[in-house]
Amino acid sequence: MDRITCFGFLFLMALVLQSQSCTSSTAPLQTEWPDIYDKFTTTRIVAPEDLPPDATSLRFFPGSEDFLIIGKPGQVYHFSLDTVGAHFLGQFIVPDVAPAPAEIGLTGLVFHPKFVTNKFLFMCYTTGDNKFNRIIRLKWQGTYAEIVSSIRTVIEIDRIFPDEPQHGIYDLCFGSDGMLYAANGDATQPELSQKKDVLLGKLIRINPDLDADGGYRIPLDNPFVGEPDTRPEIAAVGLRTPFRLAAWRDVIYIADVGENSFEEIERYQLGKHNFGWPECEGYCESSGFDAPVFTISHADPYYQTNDPSSASTSNRLSISLGFAYPENTADPYDDLLDGRLIINDVFQGYVRAAHIQPDGVLANDQHIFHLDFATSMDMRPDGTIYCSTIFPSQIFRVDLKAD
Repeated sequence: MDRITCFGFLFLMALVLQSQSCTSSTAPLQTEWPDIYDKFTTTRIVAPEDLPPDATSLRFFPGSEDFLIIGKPGQVYHFSLDTVGAHFLGQFIVPDVAPAPAEIGLTGLVFHPKFVTNKFLFMCYTTGDNKFNRIIRLKWQGTYAEIVSSIRTVIEIDRIFPDEPQHGIYDLCFGSDGMLYAANGDATQPELSQKKDVLLGKLIRINPDLDADGGYRIPLDNPFVGEPDTRPEIAAVGLRTPFRLAAWRDVIYIADVGENSFEEIERYQLGKHNFGWPECEGYCESSGFDAPVFTISHADPYYQTNDPSSASTSNRLSISLGFAYPENTADPYDDLLDGRLIINDVFQGYVRAAHIQPDGVLANDQHIFHLDFATSMDMRPDGTIYCSTIFPSQIFRVDLKAD
């Protein structure tokens, strides 16, 4: 049986979305970094009774203390930070999402890079009837009813008769190239991940139209443009359950939830990539497949035992990503997280940070704090990290422990 079916909703969840620009480098790998082991803690700022059920993603408005948090069944709650936590401003519902059984539902959102001027944001979900993965565009202006009226479909992806309401569309991010990336699961049909005439089991890359009608354009430099019997939206093939995306310079990191053997983080840079599913899980021995940049073996309990707060007796694993913490900015963490990718497991609760090398390789990952069922992380303007959890819905602030 597919491991995820055991969760009801392994549907997982944890933004990602810092976009900067640079090319990869052949500079020598750094070997010394500051010790960050278990130096952080969390403080709850919003309780379950004030949040939508099954919270899946939290995102701050660019340059603002306001944020949105979305619930799997389609609710969107609007909050603003205050001196004691956060206060509720209003809510609306995205149509066609409920009842959101098992893993599917409203799972990701991202603000357009030029949101301050164009007011556009994007969300992704699998429809409540389990037939389609969908990306929508909303315009943040007027009343909440007017925001709902502004919804336009960017792309709709046929799920082709999935066996179960799982392995849907989970996350979006904008890259430093201004293109919109989306993570599509294989809809519990592994053989589709290697088929290039469908978008399931793929990372896709599109340029969303900003006119009145919605839709999208195909970037001319997409790696599979012009290949026969191939969807030109495809950026990479061979994914199983890509749950979270994180952008760093010209790299997109993908947290791909495994089946029985390995959790993986893939590294994508523009060009042809095949991450191997279902031909292999973890490091592929066959040629022609891209090796993950980070793996966690289901047979190795190191990451659980390295977490001093671990209390889980579950064998469930679901890798996720927070985001890549920006460099050279003032922050409340004494620069300890600068240039690090935040990685977590939804069910085991450990949260780690890995240094991003100039070539995009991850090194020196260390445990930084524990938070059960974290589904997303984002950063307020002053650099403070906030997290959402799903079982139950809660919001936490991440603090540096006192010496």
